[in-house]
Amino acid sequence: MDIEKKLIIKGVSYKQLFSRGEILRRVDELARQIADDYKNVTQSPILLFVLTGGLYLGVDLSRALEKIDFKYSVDTVGLKRYSGDEKGGLVQILSLPHANLGNRDLVVVEDIIDNGATMNFLNKYLKNLETPPKSIQYCTLLLKENHEPLEFDIKFLGGVIGPKWIVGNGMDSDQSYRGLIDIYEKE
Repeated sequence: MDIEKKLIIKGVSYKQLFSRGEILRRVDELARQIADDYKNVTQSPILLFVLTGGLYLGVDLSRALEKIDFKYSVDTVGLKRYSGDEKGGLVQILSLPHANLGNRDLVVVEDIIDNGATMNFLNKYLKNLETPPKSIQYCTLLLKENHEPLEFDIKFLGGVIGPKWIVGNGMDSDQSYRGLIDIYEKE
């Protein structure tokens, strides 16, 4: 019998939505999909981790790709939209990618696409580089079902969830709880 895992954050109850094992199984599937899609390219793709939450999925994904001997490069971009718990704001670029992304195959790696504004912003930024990437694909562990229209397709999708706030595995509440190995949903 499974025991339902719960935690309390600032007086609010959260229940476990996905266990670490469930997360890693889905990440392994995403890694196989990426490796299959890019098996015939001449230059390995760049995995662009969206900081900070996308770093957690990115590390799991890169480990899964290593297990299947798939070659790739890694870079990061720092973006911020949320201030506090569930309040949105303007998207800010905190740090630019270091690699030359021009004419490269790019896989943008993000933990969750909540309402889509941050990723729409990033998509516009990448497409408007002086020399844009050869291709841009998106990989996210989770997509909230109530997002605004996306200006791109999500090629590598872990799953779709409802509108409730979640924490763990990179997702935070006021910059805390990212390191939880399971994902929890606000009750």
